[in-house]
Amino acid sequence: MAASVPFKYRAFLSYSHRDTGAAKRLHGRLEGFRIGKDLVGRETPMGPIPKQLRPIFRDRHDFDAGGTLAAQTVAALDNSAALILIASPAAAKSNPVNEEVGLFALRHPNRPLIPLIIAGEPGHPDRECFPPALSPKIGKGDGVLAADLRDSGDGRELALAKVIARLIGLSPDEVFRRAERERRRRSRIRNSVIGILALLAIAATGSALYAWQQLKTNEAFLYATLKTATEIVTTAVAQAAKYNVPRRATIELLTKAEGLFDDMARFGRSTPELRYHKAWMLIEFARNYGVVGDTAKEQARAFEADRLLAGLAEEKQTDAAYQISLTAAHDEVGNVQVARGNLAAALANYQTALAIKERLADADPGNGVWQRELAVSHSKIGNIQVAQGDLAVALTSDQVALAITERLAKADPGNAGQRDLAVLHNKIGDVQVAQGDLAAALTSYQAALAIAERLAKADPDNAGWQRDLSISHEKIGDLQRAQGDLAAALASHQAALAIRERLAKADLGNAGWQDDLSISHNKIGDVQVARGDLAAALTSYQAALAIAERLAKADPGNAGWQRDLSVSHNKIGDVQVTQGDLMAALTSYQAALAIAERLAKADPGNAVWQRDLAVSHGKLVGAFRSAGQNQEARDHLTVGRAVIARLVEQHPAQATWKRLLAWFDEQIAALRP
Repeated sequence: MAASVPFKYRAFLSYSHRDTGAAKRLHGRLEGFRIGKDLVGRETPMGPIPKQLRPIFRDRHDFDAGGTLAAQTVAALDNSAALILIASPAAAKSNPVNEEVGLFALRHPNRPLIPLIIAGEPGHPDRECFPPALSPKIGKGDGVLAADLRDSGDGRELALAKVIARLIGLSPDEVFRRAERERRRRSRIRNSVIGILALLAIAATGSALYAWQQLKTNEAFLYATLKTATEIVTTAVAQAAKYNVPRRATIELLTKAEGLFDDMARFGRSTPELRYHKAWMLIEFARNYGVVGDTAKEQARAFEADRLLAGLAEEKQTDAAYQISLTAAHDEVGNVQVARGNLAAALANYQTALAIKERLADADPGNGVWQRELAVSHSKIGNIQVAQGDLAVALTSDQVALAITERLAKADPGNAGQRDLAVLHNKIGDVQVAQGDLAAALTSYQAALAIAERLAKADPDNAGWQRDLSISHEKIGDLQRAQGDLAAALASHQAALAIRERLAKADLGNAGWQDDLSISHNKIGDVQVARGDLAAALTSYQAALAIAERLAKADPGNAGWQRDLSVSHNKIGDVQVTQGDLMAALTSYQAALAIAERLAKADPGNAVWQRDLAVSHGKLVGAFRSAGQNQEARDHLTVGRAVIARLVEQHPAQATWKRLLAWFDEQIAALRP
């Protein structure tokens, strides 16, 4: 094959719809296969060996009902360097598979046609696995070499190696040997981790003096143990958040892990290396406490990490690792201060982190990591400036971050850089909306949407890209609603909903996808309210409420799910007020207030919960006033104003809270006897 011929796809995957599961698994294995760096670029009969085997075309349409191949499928065949046939009795009887194989063999006789047997037997009268179009090539000895995925054949690893070998032009033995070495390497790593965990379990019982002695005397082992175990806990917390593991169980895990890590850390000498590892452990635990909504513990760990890293950075001012780690600690302190409403302190920490990053970037201008960190800091500072109401300055901060990210994306147009661009375009659009410049905001959101569409199209199975695409549709829908284009807004939100329904259906246990689905129902309800279709809006809000109730019931301690539940109750209450059903509205608002009170009491330092509590009281004010119950309205005004007044006194830089306080004062004045 001529190496100069470019192909859109590394291979075309042909299979019966009955073998969709096997096709998905093979697709993932091939696109995720790591080709050794020493092989990349080597010339073979298939051309230069690429860095990765993507994209692989996997046709998701069901053509088995009859008819001819769709035009886009024919185009994909022509643009594929090879065809991989998932061979099975179902494939042998599939007309579309037979057409694909026959057409590929006819139009591209010099390109590899690679059968991968998953079931059946070639030539068997009842269990034939090859379609008729493939049999003549085998009979003529055209070199069609099948790989057999079954244990009775090649087995999974060798069969996969055979397929990959044909795709990149190497011998199966060479690919298999490399894959086997990689498998053994991963096995060694896995066994090491298992060994560390076993040692931790033994050490925790206090019954193995030898294990503790190793931790006391082997510093390298201690560092590795702290690092690995922290990563394991972080992964567990992330999975717990994703799949809605009860918050109390997650906090129990964190508490036990921290106690064990503290015990281990005590055995090491107070070397800079140990302090460094302990500081990173604290940063990770701070982030984890942020995930589970415990801002008090998040703050304590972040502050201690910042203290340790500040000392290390002072001792070794020329050590870039210590300096960049210190910026991570400053950023984490800033994050928790945002959650607790202390915007001035958060801004100071973000600016301190930015100053360090600027020094590092100036010293090494070609370092992409430092440049990206600069963009992150400018973006974080922009968030604070928005919250403080300084929109012009916030826009400048975000535009600086965008300019840096554009340079990085241009230098390395990989997915990560492109996604950063989309995020920043959306952020700039948010600021422009707040400024009232809706035309400019639409341009920004459309730029983000174009990137999200390209990424999602390039990798349709990447759930992250699909979610980003739904977010872009959602933001454009919000803007269209603000512009009064309600039909377009509804279409945008329905596009977002369709993506989220697919994600939620594909992974029913993923609480994050369910939460996104709930948000989409609420957004559609908002548009329906604006259109005056209150009955439809109520249906949408109730769909969101049903999801929120399931999530909150599964984990009553998850503050995020509880807050979403209160939002749904409030939205339903708003519709009921407009419909004149004041008793139902009061019930909905009181349900939301009960949740807000519990959250505010559980974490008094969380400014978001306190603000929500004030808003819930404000909702009841309107309902009681509409019902003519002015004394009850005054009672809720008094309580709600006191809550928001405390927030404004503690954090005077928060512009939105000042506006809420002014609203309470206006309502109190209007209700004076």
